[in-house]
Amino acid sequence: MAVLLLVMGGVLGAPALASSPGADPSPAASVVAAPAAGAAVEAAPPTLTAVLSDDAVVFGDAVTVTGALEPAAEGQAVVIRLDGVEVASAVTDAAGAYRASFRPQRGGALVAELPGSDPAVVSPAAALAVKPKAGVSHGQLVPFLASQFVLKVTPASYSGVVTLRVVHRKATVGTYKARVRDGKAVFRAPLRGVDGFTLTFSLPAADGLARRTVQAKVTLPARTLKAGARGPYVKGMLTGLKRLKFYVPGLGVGFTSPVGDVVMAFRKAYRMPRSYVFDAACWRKLDRAKRIRVRFSSPATHIEIDKTRQILTIVKAGKPWGIICVSTGATGNTPEGRFRIQQKHPYTSTPYGGTMIRTMGFLGNYAMHGWPDVPPYPASHGCVREPIWACYWVYDNSWVGETVYVYR
Repeated sequence: MAVLLLVMGGVLGAPALASSPGADPSPAASVVAAPAAGAAVEAAPPTLTAVLSDDAVVFGDAVTVTGALEPAAEGQAVVIRLDGVEVASAVTDAAGAYRASFRPQRGGALVAELPGSDPAVVSPAAALAVKPKAGVSHGQLVPFLASQFVLKVTPASYSGVVTLRVVHRKATVGTYKARVRDGKAVFRAPLRGVDGFTLTFSLPAADGLARRTVQAKVTLPARTLKAGARGPYVKGMLTGLKRLKFYVPGLGVGFTSPVGDVVMAFRKAYRMPRSYVFDAACWRKLDRAKRIRVRFSSPATHIEIDKTRQILTIVKAGKPWGIICVSTGATGNTPEGRFRIQQKHPYTSTPYGGTMIRTMGFLGNYAMHGWPDVPPYPASHGCVREPIWACYWVYDNSWVGETVYVYR
């Protein structure tokens, strides 16, 4: 017969038989039944865990899954599945622990399970992200010229549109996009300047792979250029100068005498020491400089001659359209003010000897014209000397009646 413990009024009474006439049937009594001798205790269901060594890996890298079976059982097979597909397996040790490694091809939900268990024994899902593998290569890097950058991506099945952001001197100077095809994304991006650039490639999530960012740093040295120099750096320099609206004699690779005139115009315009050499200071000025401001906005198209800086600027739409170096009167006698082009002549003579080329008179005998010698300082008898190679361009882009401002 089962034994009952009777608790009444907070005092533990002596044990009594359930059929005893002295037992109090009051509902205030609390009754606790002791388990019958030899009764079986129900076992807790087995559990399985799965922990990733890294929840985000690069394609081709291994990931390790560890976990344990509770209660412990040695020799139990464990299967690892990624989005339902078996990717690895292991066997538990005496402590119920297991370990398995594999190289995932894509991301997804990962679980460990005991095969054939009923009911199924499956670990909670763990999210695994797989990022595409990517590396950057490039061709020759020249300031201000377009350079080719190739982002090689694995697996080749990845087809996302990659964004390239170029940062120079802490500022974003360019953003470009290219789709990955056959494992490659090809970019053509100019690096407008010297010294360091940071290239950041952003790969979006696509084709079962997670998003990823790859960064590369490149440095372009500031090479000194002078007469006789040859190579792509000369072309890069001229490209940068043309962007600032200096008139250039084409985009060649040789540092010729006309190229020296362009360098001189640049140095004059930005009030740098006057020289025909393009050095590191020039490169760094070039990659920071903004176009010079003209002094007059009306009329929208006109010519400005700055006697202080010794430059001539053709202005269109109120902005610089072309800048060249000039040399004005040695004694400061080139007249200042607002004038108009009164006449144009392909060639004219001068009482001082020689022939003036592409002459445009703006006041009496004062004119703009091409001349063989255009030094960095005022040297003429009063006219505005232009380099011969540039005077044709000024002449062809001006007309009789056009406004000319001369100032210091």
